[in-house]
Amino acid sequence: MAIFDKSNAESPASSETTIIASGAKIDGVFNCASRLHVDGEVTGEVHSKSIVTIGKGGKIKGPVTANRLIVNGLFEGNADCDSVEVLAGGKFLGKVVSKELMIEAKAQFEGESKIKRDNETTKTPIKTPLKV
Repeated sequence: MAIFDKSNAESPASSETTIIASGAKIDGVFNCASRLHVDGEVTGEVHSKSIVTIGKGGKIKGPVTANRLIVNGLFEGNADCDSVEVLAGGKFLGKVVSKELMIEAKAQFEGESKIKRDNETTKTPIKTPLKV
């Protein structure tokens, strides 16, 4: 597990995960190559080359760029990811640009969605707010 571990930062093992624990708050720009799990609060930009997961009590306020975003808590901002999942109980407020968008039953999505295609984006209309 990587808790702000700088060793081998260029090529982390797929099992490494950086955890922002419940009660922790981070402001600013957060960059990581490993997986990121947020149970605390992050305000600012998040850039990951892997998976960003927001736990049930977690919050991210600001833009996220990642391979995959999984929202089980609260996300407010713009997401530029290959895949975005909003799980039951999760809340997504903002804009998403992705190849895949999955919204489970009892999840909340308020915003705008664009499909990411090879070097272009196409706007897909979604009624706002969508509460399942």
